[in-house]
Amino acid sequence: MPETLVENEGTELNVLESPRHSCALGGAYVTSIGITGLTPVLHTGPGCSWANFFGLVAGSGGGVLGDFGAMQTPCSYLLEKNVVFGGEEKLKDLLDSTDKILNSELLVVIPGCIPNMIGDDMQSVVSDYNRTHEVPAILVETAGFTGNSYKGYELFLDAVIDQYLKPAKVKKGRVNLLGIMPCQHVFWKGDLRAVKETLELIGLDVNPIFGDIRGVECLRSIPQAELNIVINPWLGVETAKKLEEKFGTPFIVQQGLPIGPRDTEAFLRRIGEKVGIPEKKLRKSLDRTVKESWKFFNYVGVGLYMGLTDSYFAVVAESNIAIGLVRYLTNDCGLLPSVIILTDNPPEEYRKDILKKLTENLSSSEKPDVYFEIDAFKIENILDQYDSLVILGSSMEKYIAAEKYSAMHLSVSWPAFDRLLMRRSYFGFMGGVDLLEDLLSKIARPF
Repeated sequence: MPETLVENEGTELNVLESPRHSCALGGAYVTSIGITGLTPVLHTGPGCSWANFFGLVAGSGGGVLGDFGAMQTPCSYLLEKNVVFGGEEKLKDLLDSTDKILNSELLVVIPGCIPNMIGDDMQSVVSDYNRTHEVPAILVETAGFTGNSYKGYELFLDAVIDQYLKPAKVKKGRVNLLGIMPCQHVFWKGDLRAVKETLELIGLDVNPIFGDIRGVECLRSIPQAELNIVINPWLGVETAKKLEEKFGTPFIVQQGLPIGPRDTEAFLRRIGEKVGIPEKKLRKSLDRTVKESWKFFNYVGVGLYMGLTDSYFAVVAESNIAIGLVRYLTNDCGLLPSVIILTDNPPEEYRKDILKKLTENLSSSEKPDVYFEIDAFKIENILDQYDSLVILGSSMEKYIAAEKYSAMHLSVSWPAFDRLLMRRSYFGFMGGVDLLEDLLSKIARPF
């Protein structure tokens, strides 16, 4: 078996079992309802919103999203007759009624497979609507066959940039956050909040775009940023490039979610250097927080040493959080990574850098094997080949972890049907302690 990267492709039938994503419509849908005051308008069959609500939303730790998610989402409810005669009139009527009934600042038309296959001219319908209505509407081209839910996130932001954003005066110290996708990243609510608060420590004005009480105003103010920060090794990079091309906003890519004081401090110093914050000011801003985070780490140090140090662990997750988990648990906690299975299917051009982040500059004498795989059956077959005391994955690995491998399990990636995740975050100075708290609670027993 190769030492690090393991190709897992064959000539078998092109069928997937339980991939860890939805379609492009689903991705754009959950991305849109992550913004308060924005109304998604689905132009599709009746099942698409419900399937994604019970899938992407429920699998991300629960919670109804936005003002108009789930049962409140406007939908054209296309039927068989619309496949024959077209659905443009239904979309026109739906936009008119949505504008009259709902108090929205922006309508986002998200079509499914049906209108794209039958050739509905949705752009003309949206353009006609915008000429006669005050509340603007934009169109996101998201036929289900366009791509997966990650693609839907990018298509949503592409539409916002092309159809909604206007040039604005840049504000010193303002930064946007990209790469943390609503729902698909199960800790998105807590992580965006934690990243915002952490960057504010060094004096930055942070626009998280999603999950903020300012809602659509966060979208409108995107061009005001001095810097775009992509917290993901690949998702959001193309969006950042587009923003740089249109508005001249530079960007920086953080490859992997920083977990714990070591990687978080390094992350903040990179950002500080990029926006010109003096080293003395950075040190003064971070000194107390860094010391406090190590103090809390020491609180769990004995339990970590007695319960988990030198234990082999496996990760089944998207590349962003997988990088953070591997680096923290290996470099700061003394665990040994056995196998990493990346479930977000990153584009080929980003895989080499992702592999480096997962296998280089680790304090472990053993390097993990790394797979890129989205098929649940193949993922289980891969796990069969390794002995791991801890499996950090999704709720799909929960029962096989206990029954098949006698391993401890914690859901850290989509789907996470076994956890309620509201403010939970593993990002940042205290995020590592929160992770250890969740892990060690799995082995805590009454005396």
